[in-house]
Amino acid sequence: MRIGLVLGGGGYAGTAFHAGVLSALAGAGWDARDAEVIVGTSAGAASGILVRAGFPPAEYPSLLAGAPLSAEAAAVLEGVGQVGPAPRPGIPRPRPASAAIIGRWWAGRGAVRPGVLRAALLPAGRVPVERVSPGIGTRFRQWPLEPTWLTAVDLDRGQRAVFGLTHEASVTEAVSASVAIPGYFAPVVIQGVAYVDGGAWSTHHADLLATAEVDAVIVSAPSATPDPAGLDAPNLLRLPLRRQLVREVSALRAAGKRVLVISPDRSVRRAMGLKTLSLQRRPVIAYATWLMTRRLLEEGAGARVWG
Repeated sequence: MRIGLVLGGGGYAGTAFHAGVLSALAGAGWDARDAEVIVGTSAGAASGILVRAGFPPAEYPSLLAGAPLSAEAAAVLEGVGQVGPAPRPGIPRPRPASAAIIGRWWAGRGAVRPGVLRAALLPAGRVPVERVSPGIGTRFRQWPLEPTWLTAVDLDRGQRAVFGLTHEASVTEAVSASVAIPGYFAPVVIQGVAYVDGGAWSTHHADLLATAEVDAVIVSAPSATPDPAGLDAPNLLRLPLRRQLVREVSALRAAGKRVLVISPDRSVRRAMGLKTLSLQRRPVIAYATWLMTRRLLEEGAGARVWG
């Protein structure tokens, strides 16, 4: 079976969630390195490139916890820097990041997605992505041979950019653009075009796989929720992203794909909290996610098939 893997956005907490999901899947017999296509957004772009670099998914939680790694895992990380703590954002510039998008929206010249409009209205961030980037892109002199699609948003035109599919960039540039949170990180300029976080368009971009040559899709969705009725604060904030993902999953199912969505249950949401850029909580989040995913797989994945 040809399996596509979607890794959604979610900050440092998102990478920890992916660590728990991918390690549990590896324990169940599926290695994410065998994915036919990987779609990565923001935190998912960083995690997806780590997978494409050959890092063993089973050791992802150990990496976040600072535990000893195998020789295979250590070799992948040779020369790669450590993820740094999120610095203070500084005083924002007193002007919106994209007057072009705002002008197009104001004049009614085509629809502008709400997340893209927010990215345009916010002042451009001032923190360089390099301040927190682990530099995994240095492992690639060219784009990965296996299909790898990393998403961002063109801050000039307000359109989705999919590096590795519709747009070209180095791995370092693409990951940096995909994680450039609007209003916090400085936009990443590639060939004269400014890009920000792909999450401004969609937190997952799962719909990209509707026409891909895959039979099934696994979606690791750290910012969504399986509980549409949960009233806890972390869940309420996730409901709009769940609705967005439901639409994308429906498109996948309409295209004949089998879909498994893995998103935080109440216990994982408690572990994640609301601080998505906290480094200290990553080991706890990864372990809670691993437990949840293992239980999900043991009980039967059908319980989480959406659409």
